[in-house]
Amino acid sequence: MDYLIFVPKNQQVKDEFAHMYQVERKILLHEFFVYRDGRKVNDSVHLAFLKQIFDHRTEEYYDWCFATSMENPDLDHVIARYKFRWRIETMFRVQDECRIKTKSKDVRVRYFLFAYEQLAESIWYLFYHEEVSFKRFLIDMSSVCSTLVEKEERRRSTHP
Repeated sequence: MDYLIFVPKNQQVKDEFAHMYQVERKILLHEFFVYRDGRKVNDSVHLAFLKQIFDHRTEEYYDWCFATSMENPDLDHVIARYKFRWRIETMFRVQDECRIKTKSKDVRVRYFLFAYEQLAESIWYLFYHEEVSFKRFLIDMSSVCSTLVEKEERRRSTHP
C-alpha cells in the first residue's frame, strides 16, 4: 500500500532546501537500514522536495518534504493529496472528541450514545464547521443543553 507522510524539517532537509532554487521540485531516493527481528535490513524511501510553493489559502510560500513509497509521485498534486489524506485523520480526531464515555454494557445505551455522537458531528459539519471548531461547538452545545434542562426543571418545580 502506498504511503505519503510529511517529513519534519530536520537539518538534513534544511540543507537540501538550501541547495535548491525557488519553486524547484525533486525526488531523491533515501536508503537506510533498520533492525527487524534482530537482523539488519536495508530499505529505502522516496523523498519529494518542493521548495517555496505558494499556498493560495494563506497567501504564503512553504517548503514541503514528503516521504513516500511511490516511485514517481505526481509533484503537481502531492500537496493536495497529502491534505486530502490528512482530512481523514482530522475526522477521526473529531470523532474522538465527541466520544461519550460510559461503563454501561446495555447495547441500547451504547447505541443511543453512538447515534447522539454521529448526530452532533453531522450538525456541526453541515452548519457550523466553517465558523467554529468542533470542540468549541460541543462546549457551546453542552452549555445550551444544560440551560434548557435547568429551565425545564424550574418550570416543573413551579408548575406541578
